[in-house]
Amino acid sequence: MARAAIRQRKSASMGALLLIAVAALASVGAARADADDSGAAAPADAKDDSDSLFDDDFGGPDVPDPFERLNRPVFAGNMALDTAVIDPIARAYGFAVPAPVKASVRGFFSNLNRPVVFANELLQLSPRRAAQTLGRFALNTTLGIGGLFDPAHELGWDEHEADFGQTLGRWGLHGGFYVVLPFLGPSTARDTVGTFVDMLMRIDTWLLPFSSQLILGGGYGITMREDRRDELNELRRSSLDFYAAVRSAFLQSRAKLVREARARRPFRD
Repeated sequence: MARAAIRQRKSASMGALLLIAVAALASVGAARADADDSGAAAPADAKDDSDSLFDDDFGGPDVPDPFERLNRPVFAGNMALDTAVIDPIARAYGFAVPAPVKASVRGFFSNLNRPVVFANELLQLSPRRAAQTLGRFALNTTLGIGGLFDPAHELGWDEHEADFGQTLGRWGLHGGFYVVLPFLGPSTARDTVGTFVDMLMRIDTWLLPFSSQLILGGGYGITMREDRRDELNELRRSSLDFYAAVRSAFLQSRAKLVREARARRPFRD
């Protein structure tokens, strides 16, 4: 019986990994959009000369890439998976599903992540934002039928984003080094730790069996991939070195998120 419980817990954890994995390429499109908003890119291969674990560069575009010779083949494999499987399904989903339904599906997955955002906003000492996130989760889960609708927006409770990698950066932890994870995509040493901590804070990680995790992970990944398809394709078309372009966009996006968190004074958000 104990062994069965352990197997079920492992299955749930693997499912949560898949939830993150199939959406990894979609995050690149979002990173490109954020990078365009934050200004010109720094040189892609800039290095961090600091020996300090805690410093003021937020783990941004100067994060080193010492494992580039390993990262590039992993990146190529992720792109091949996207081309062969994820993108075709995302295109079919975008063609077949009406826009209002897609908006409701995105709202459902966003609402599912609100407890993670709430916990990280508390850790960032932003109680007002955390209270809005908690209220948004409660209202949209009940009146909004699990996030399919967004009554919280009518009350001015805007959607926030926060994760544990951002929280670590907010308190001064440097990004470390750049890494491309199989299936999970671009990350840093700090954000890799943050990803797994966030996974452990998700309600579905602990409550749902492996099969349900697969369904959730696949649905989330396809939804986000379809939503960011144009940005990702434009980045691919405009890049001489797609790997370096993705790295630059991702690191700029993460640096921007950390800067925004640091700009909020504790308890005065």
